[in-house]
Amino acid sequence: MSAFLGPIHFWLYNKIGNQEKLTQEIAELAEKNGWISAADDYTKTLPPLETVIDEENIHGWLQAQISDAETRYADLITAIIASDETRMDALCSAAEQFGEQNSLQAGSVEEAFRSFEDFFVNGMPCDRVNVTTESSEDHISWEMTEDIHAQYWDKSSSPYYTIRKSVMEGMLKKTGYALDAEDDFHYSIVKK
Repeated sequence: MSAFLGPIHFWLYNKIGNQEKLTQEIAELAEKNGWISAADDYTKTLPPLETVIDEENIHGWLQAQISDAETRYADLITAIIASDETRMDALCSAAEQFGEQNSLQAGSVEEAFRSFEDFFVNGMPCDRVNVTTESSEDHISWEMTEDIHAQYWDKSSSPYYTIRKSVMEGMLKKTGYALDAEDDFHYSIVKK
């Protein structure tokens, strides 16, 4: 990454911000339902990037922000479902609503895929986690080359991908496209 603050750093920070907003939505739902004692234990408001970033260590600072956001999110979901896994239905419903609030304005499957890449934290840009495997006018497929989220979860990252899939479905709901998830690592966006 660059030694000075540039557009790619704001792009990544905005993606972290999206993760923080989802965490906030789920934490507020959990607090309201009495599943956790305080939403504030899991949430964080991000100040403007240029006011907080360590310009001597941009890459390291951003990686630390990703790690912090992912850890708090995993801790939140784990706390919610630890005593009752049936709460996943409510979490997925909230995640889909969050996706609808961030509905895509995509004129093609490629634009929809690009919007996902601009929205979700997938590690650092140099990680190149998502790789397109097939593309046509009506269909785009990609695979995740590594599970960068698993390190934040005690047992498995499956709750992460279940909730993330719900967000993606919500984002596509008002478009002419649908999501097909073969498993946690293989996805397609198809024209309806």
